[in-house]
Amino acid sequence: MKKIKLSSIIILLLTAVIVSACCNCGQKQENYLQGEIVVVENEPFTRLALKLNNNAVYFLECSDALNKELRQKQGSFYSVMFRESKIENGIPVLVVEEAVPVKQ
Repeated sequence: MKKIKLSSIIILLLTAVIVSACCNCGQKQENYLQGEIVVVENEPFTRLALKLNNNAVYFLECSDALNKELRQKQGSFYSVMFRESKIENGIPVLVVEEAVPVKQ
């Protein structure tokens, strides 16, 4: 009888630990930055970038459709949701999921 109670308690504790450890599973970490859409570097190798209020510049890596839309909206302010940031040649790059215009 004691073995059954002990094993039940152990199973219950293990289940609680597993559930609490997986609490954030499936949730995306969403990161947002707001700034002005600009194009940097020289033709024909221009790149989209986001210029923040503190003059920090982040290159934007996004889908072709979003790239085309943002290039047409140069000088506009956007809120950019990115899933990942990385460094390329010493410059921060944001992998953009979504961009939403911000009214100034």
